[in-house]
Amino acid sequence: MERTLTAFSAIILLIGCCTGCGRNVKTSKIKIPDIAFLYYKSSEAGLSGKFCVKNGNCYSVLSNEVNYLKPDELMEQFSEGSLEKDIKLLKTFDKDELEKMYIKFAEALDKDDIGLVLPEAMPAVEAPTMAWYGVYYDENGCAEKICIHENKCMTGINSGNNDINDVYRWLSDKL
Repeated sequence: MERTLTAFSAIILLIGCCTGCGRNVKTSKIKIPDIAFLYYKSSEAGLSGKFCVKNGNCYSVLSNEVNYLKPDELMEQFSEGSLEKDIKLLKTFDKDELEKMYIKFAEALDKDDIGLVLPEAMPAVEAPTMAWYGVYYDENGCAEKICIHENKCMTGINSGNNDINDVYRWLSDKL
C-alpha cells in the first residue's frame, strides 16, 4: 500500500512537471506596450532616436519633434499611423525574442536594484550621450520610460540589476 501511494505521488509530480503546471502565471499578466524599448543619442548635431515595437519592428526617428514626445504621445501617434513620414523601418527581429526580453525587463521592475550605478568619477570629455530605455505602464496605466543603460562621457553606466543589464546588452546588439 505504501509503495502504491509513493508511486501515485511520483506520477502526479511528473505530470505536473511535464505539463508546466504553474509556469508563466506571472508573465501572462504582463502587458507589453506598443512601443517596448527606446534609444536616444544626444550630440552636438542634436537628438536622434530609435524605438522597438512589440511585433519586433525597430524604427529610426526622422523628425526632431518626434524625438521629444512622451511615451504615451509616441505610442498614440504610432498607433494612429500619423508617424509615416517621421519614422523609417530599420530592421525586424524575432517577436518571441522581444517578448522574452521585455518580460525579463518587466519582472526586474519589481526589484530594488534596477537604477543605474553611477561611477565615482567620469572622464572630462565631450562625447555623445546615449541612453536605452524600457517602457512600462505605471499604476495608473500611463506609459513611462526607465533608463536601463547610459553611455555618458564615453563611460558605460549599467544598472545594479543583472536582468536589466542582460536586456540592455540584447537591445544594444539589436540596434
